[in-house]
Amino acid sequence: MTRISRKRSSLRLRLTVLATAAITVTVALVVTVLVATVVQAVRSNVETTLSAYADSVAREGAGGSWPTPLPPAPGGFNAWAQVVDAKGEVIASTSNVAGESARYTLSPGTTTPVPSPSLGPVDERVIAQRYVEGTRPVVIYVGGSTQLLSLLTSDIQGHLLYVLPLVLIGAVGVSWLLIGRTLRPVERMRAEAAEITGSDLHRRVPEPESNDEVGRLARTLNTMLDRLETSASRQRRFVADASHELRTPLAAVRTSLEVGLAHPDQAPWPQLAQRAVAETTRMQRLVEQLLLLARSDADTLEARREPVDLAALARDIAAGAAARVPVEVHADAPLVVTGDPDQLTRLIRNLVDNATRYATTRVDVTVRPDVRPDQPGTVLLQVSDDGPGIPPEDRERVFDRFVRLQASRTRQSGQDSGAGLGLSLVRDIATAHDGTVTAADPGTTPGALFEVRLPAATAS
Repeated sequence: MTRISRKRSSLRLRLTVLATAAITVTVALVVTVLVATVVQAVRSNVETTLSAYADSVAREGAGGSWPTPLPPAPGGFNAWAQVVDAKGEVIASTSNVAGESARYTLSPGTTTPVPSPSLGPVDERVIAQRYVEGTRPVVIYVGGSTQLLSLLTSDIQGHLLYVLPLVLIGAVGVSWLLIGRTLRPVERMRAEAAEITGSDLHRRVPEPESNDEVGRLARTLNTMLDRLETSASRQRRFVADASHELRTPLAAVRTSLEVGLAHPDQAPWPQLAQRAVAETTRMQRLVEQLLLLARSDADTLEARREPVDLAALARDIAAGAAARVPVEVHADAPLVVTGDPDQLTRLIRNLVDNATRYATTRVDVTVRPDVRPDQPGTVLLQVSDDGPGIPPEDRERVFDRFVRLQASRTRQSGQDSGAGLGLSLVRDIATAHDGTVTAADPGTTPGALFEVRLPAATAS
């Protein structure tokens, strides 16, 4: 199936079209209201003038007779007047309709004059008023041409034919310029973003000084680029460190096998196999830690949530630990938290493994409620050893990936050396369970002290 791609017009053009359409509709509405208002005002003025003229004609006949001809309408208004009796005879009229028969008739009970058949089509406005001359009823008809109204309407329409196109052309030009000026920072941002690649994530899009939507968009993009640069740097460092850590056991296994193959008759195969198994186990543990860190980066570290007795979990880990120093657990009562049992097991085991690696004579694991007033409903897990301890300036850095404090914490060789990922995983697991982990000050006691605080199940 052929997929047809449609090329969309630019945002500037679309916004210009929308602005022009909005201006056109607005101008059309304003003009319509203006024309209707002017026409209504002219029509009302004609009505008022004719009514006043009819009243003045009635006053002329107050003495029982009308002058011949009747006085014209004041102000030069082009109007005519007729006084017609009940028989339809014209008693008096203005000079412009002198000698004409009654132009209109008025049926009894109505106020709307009806043109006589001999009048023919006319374009005028007529008002009829009943009046009694002595004992004789008469009807006063006054009328005026609506030619002024027609001329006014046609004049307005004629002007609109010239004004509206000019208004629309001006609207298009002004809209095009203003929208282009508004979108100019966006185009600069687009051009800069198009040149940013994975190798130069340090570059940033230009930020306008305004605090409008465009300015906030630029700042948001730069914040996103900051996160991408940090993530890319972390990923490159992670890949480099992981490659180095994986290369060490692989090199050890390869060296052992090459030595054995070089002297197959004299090689100590049981010792070589044992060393290869140890290095393979170390490499397997490192791969598992790398997978867990990848899950942590993808925010999928915590797989399930269920009640877990942290004290019982610590006892099980201490009982099953094959450590060179004893591991003592101090917990008076069950302390339940909510989380993934497998991840919490790894958290405690990593802390215990780290402590036993550097301890001199013993490792203590304490599980108790947190007594600090600012931490209500929190379970405190403490793991301490009597080893060299951690300098205060390094107590935060120990949680970074692939960090080993060789200067203060003597690094052992072989299988128990570690890759510097255990404490990083501890922090990721604690964070995934809404908790915290810190390398605390052990006070006067020698060694290191790690404290993990997790919300209790009741508090959750």
